[in-house]
Amino acid sequence: MSKVTPDLFEVLNDPKAEAVLAKLYKAALKQGWAMVFHFLPKAFKLLGKGIDWKTENEKFYDDKYIPIVPAQGTFLYIQARALNAKCILEFGTSYGISTIYLAKAAKDNGGKVITTEYLTHKASIAGKNLEEAGLSGYVEIREGDARETLKNLDVELDFVLLDGWPDLVFPVFKLIEPKLKKGAVIAVDDVEGFKPSMQDYLNYVRNPENGYISTTIKPHKGMELTVKVK
Repeated sequence: MSKVTPDLFEVLNDPKAEAVLAKLYKAALKQGWAMVFHFLPKAFKLLGKGIDWKTENEKFYDDKYIPIVPAQGTFLYIQARALNAKCILEFGTSYGISTIYLAKAAKDNGGKVITTEYLTHKASIAGKNLEEAGLSGYVEIREGDARETLKNLDVELDFVLLDGWPDLVFPVFKLIEPKLKKGAVIAVDDVEGFKPSMQDYLNYVRNPENGYISTTIKPHKGMELTVKVK
């Protein structure tokens, strides 16, 4: 995404949400060169077999957006609407870009989003962004380590977005797996650039014996789409 234009968000038919998304994507674009220089030494791995992302060196990302792109947001919104998803879960709120797409689907479906963010300042800003978008009433933000905040969920999940630390995708998935409804859809971002960190997840959901069908799709960039079939 090189430019932010209104047509990127028009599927939402929601001027307030679209205005907030435009503001946030413009802010994310300003971080573009910092991200380029950060990943430049790892470019061959990133564009090849991928990077085995570890969470030891987190400070660089404390103020970074690292969002889904608008084409992915549109895809997630339409998927959630098609499912009539009432209970949506997100791992990795950040500043709330993807959360806005999910919250708009929840609002339209008469449902709710549970989202979790490790960093206090990001959780706080995300809450303000959702309020500005008119969607805060459809979202519960759980602050802290998702491996703790998502324990003992008392809901059944229709739709899940896993877009936090890549090496935590499988542990978080296994934590929430008992709450997935049959027919639930799970989307995982960055499955190409950071595939080695998610290989355990991919091996599991691509094995039909575990009750899923799964493949990588490309709404602009790679995203693993999984459906619980058993």
